[in-house]
Amino acid sequence: MLGLGGLIGSAGVLGTGAFTANEFERESSISVVDDSAGLLGLVPNASIAGVMTNGGALTIAIDEENGGVNVDSVYQFGAFVDGVGDLTDGKFTLVTDDNPADMSDGQAGLESAFAIVNQSGQTRDVTVDFELNDDIESGSQTEYAFELQRSIGGSGQRIGIATSPIDGDVTFGMEPGDSVGVSFIVNAFGGSIGDAIDGSLAISAN
Repeated sequence: MLGLGGLIGSAGVLGTGAFTANEFERESSISVVDDSAGLLGLVPNASIAGVMTNGGALTIAIDEENGGVNVDSVYQFGAFVDGVGDLTDGKFTLVTDDNPADMSDGQAGLESAFAIVNQSGQTRDVTVDFELNDDIESGSQTEYAFELQRSIGGSGQRIGIATSPIDGDVTFGMEPGDSVGVSFIVNAFGGSIGDAIDGSLAISAN
């Protein structure tokens, strides 16, 4: 006890933060990963044509090179939770699912075209900004829509719908482990050969 008291006394004289020399070495690892493994993951549905990871980045490529949308046709990519009004009425039976964004069984449970997954371990506010450009011939009737879906208590819920012409964004909260599905549809009935939709979906989180 005397020895311990002497040590404590010496520390008091020097100050608890005082030392002559010190060195630490810590491990550091920062990896650049593909979209599906990121802190905010973007996971393509492997069964949906034209939605893929290309060079590590989620890509939607439905064009002349990869196979485009036929003129006078409707193509749906991923299941929807709800209808899309006049865009499909009388022309097409929309494929719906009670819970398309469900990923409880991994890839097998995902019926959306792709999923946004919060893998960061923190609650995030996520914004999807539709930065799309229409190159649609005057008088053409090509239309499209994107639906954002989430799974709540085993049931799917639409949290946002954007129909052409799209101008704006959708913001939603995501708890750690949450996933939000995105599905879309293109209606080219009355459309013109050469119509195109390009641009990006800008996804941000804070």
